[in-house]
Amino acid sequence: MSTAFAVSPTPIPPNPLAAKARNLYFISDALKAAEAFEASIKVSSGDWRVWADGSVAWAEAGRPDKAVAWQRRAAALNDQAETRVALGWALLRAAKPEAADAEFAHALIADSQSSFALLGAGRAKLALGKPREAVELMSQAAQGAPGQSLADYYLGMAYEKLGDENAAAEAYRRAVGADSYFYEGRGTLARSYLRQRRYNEAWKHLQKLVEADPGSRLARAMLKKVRPLLTRSAAAAPAPGADPLPATGPACATEPENGNVPMLRVGISSTPMGRPRPRRSATVRGNGAWRALDPKTGRVLLTAAAGESWTLRLIPAKKTKKTSRARLEFHSSEGKVATVPEDSVRIKPAEPATSALTLEDDPEHAPRAFRGDLELALFGGRRTIRVVNIIGLEDYTHGVVSAEMPQRAPLEALKAQAVVARTHALFIKTVTKRHRREGYDVCDEEHCQVYGGLHAETERTRSVVADTRGRVAVYDGKPAHVIYSSHCGGRTQSGVDIGWGDVPYWKSVSDSPVYEAPPASPLDLRRLLSDWPKGFDRPSSYVYPAHARWTRAIPAKDLEEKLNRRFKLGQLRGLRVLRRAVSGHVESLLIIGSKKNKKLNDEMDIRSLLGVGALRSTMFIVDTEYRKAGPRALVPETFVFRGGGWGHAVGLCQSGAMGRAEAGQNYETIVKAYFSGVEIGKLGY
Repeated sequence: MSTAFAVSPTPIPPNPLAAKARNLYFISDALKAAEAFEASIKVSSGDWRVWADGSVAWAEAGRPDKAVAWQRRAAALNDQAETRVALGWALLRAAKPEAADAEFAHALIADSQSSFALLGAGRAKLALGKPREAVELMSQAAQGAPGQSLADYYLGMAYEKLGDENAAAEAYRRAVGADSYFYEGRGTLARSYLRQRRYNEAWKHLQKLVEADPGSRLARAMLKKVRPLLTRSAAAAPAPGADPLPATGPACATEPENGNVPMLRVGISSTPMGRPRPRRSATVRGNGAWRALDPKTGRVLLTAAAGESWTLRLIPAKKTKKTSRARLEFHSSEGKVATVPEDSVRIKPAEPATSALTLEDDPEHAPRAFRGDLELALFGGRRTIRVVNIIGLEDYTHGVVSAEMPQRAPLEALKAQAVVARTHALFIKTVTKRHRREGYDVCDEEHCQVYGGLHAETERTRSVVADTRGRVAVYDGKPAHVIYSSHCGGRTQSGVDIGWGDVPYWKSVSDSPVYEAPPASPLDLRRLLSDWPKGFDRPSSYVYPAHARWTRAIPAKDLEEKLNRRFKLGQLRGLRVLRRAVSGHVESLLIIGSKKNKKLNDEMDIRSLLGVGALRSTMFIVDTEYRKAGPRALVPETFVFRGGGWGHAVGLCQSGAMGRAEAGQNYETIVKAYFSGVEIGKLGY
């Protein structure tokens, strides 16, 4: 997507008030920045960039009328395709599709391949009731541009207007296929499938919606309505994937528990926040013989042969007896019963170095195989069963590397991942101890890092872990707090930016072979997010495009319903950014409601609350599209997000690491590039 702005032919004198306004755009309220831009034009009004920057600020401050007026002035001073496209979008968002249509047509004469202009022109045609023309324009806009999901999403709407449900569903399917986190597209696709009576396909996407937003009454109601219409037992179908229990045990020996390698307690099947998921039973079997022991006394409670399954059940307390307590009890498939005298039991393979245990504790997921031991215990007021995998640090790292990074990634990137994963787990265990209340060191989800057990291991990643055995990142002679995310969007955040503290090696880093300055104006930020990254983290055979740049279109009524579940804001009247990091990431955001406003300062709150599912990152701009609610009144209709990156963007950028490895950097260089001052040390084993 071309977003380069033309340079004015005559020099414009420096405007210190404009510079101040641009700075305010990042460190303060968008409204204050807009007012500062207004003050700056009283000093000098000949620079089109000031008017264009001010237009962005006024739009983000909730003044679409002023955004249009300012962008008109920018276009008058600089009659180029990009300023005309920006004017078209300002008009379209202000519910003026006729004028927007004319501006996009003007821009396309100058640049017929501008995907941003094509998308806007298609949207204008759709708003004007011309879906056939919209289809042609949207189809061109969807050709591989950063806004592909959005273009296909609107293309589906155009086909719906034409009555072509098959084509509409295919367009929505492409939108979701290009970005699996585009849940708004999943909802529309599910409704399209329902209209075609393709109930099984609708069911799949409705399930995803409920997983993304469990509190959505609408998604749950639709799921309940579809269930009786399934033409096969989709709801009861087994989870995808074969039984992971290997016939001959792990491909390489499991570390002995009495060695020098640190042992980890890993919480299995944890929630997104790392707590044990509710479960009333768990089934265990092994590819070799195994025993269930009382962890306090070491007494053998049962012995199982290879392939033999036993299910541990939570037996609730008897309501008729005051002294009764919930307890645990084993049941075999042949009807045998073995009691558990205490609150926990430890499962140990008879041959730990060559055997594996498989666990089945969640009907929605396939069974999973693990090295080491399993501990099953009562938890949460004796209302659920907690499962912990007790395993050595090296074996744990085997289960993390390809769960967190594609196993086909360049070897040096995988080695960097192994070093960081090993260090991260050790730091959590010894320093933060974040899960001590849950009874384990680390969880198996993103809250710590994803651990897939034996099933996540491959021959390639096993060699990577072996080649970096014991290697950790250290700072001042101690394991460093090295963290990572999938994609930084072009520049990492500092720990101070995100509010996590001033850690010396958590600095903002340009993920580019040649240093690129951070965005310095509203236009810079929009230019950055409207094109692909050009650094190490650019899309490639290893980096998925939707991780680099993504879009969302969230109906205001849907967002209002979700926000009111938590905050009771009344009618949703707007979203306004209050502060950004140097990198462009949103640090603080104001939700404006008819009853009250709510300020969001937490990164996960911002990401999780502003959509049907979570936004990939806080590196985004948000444009409000309005509809007329009277002769002069406008109310929000849709919030459109255009963002970059995936995750918190502090520390190592996995996508950038893969790009650096492709460029020839080794794993030590990669780790040090993201953590200034950190060295690679070796643990004593």
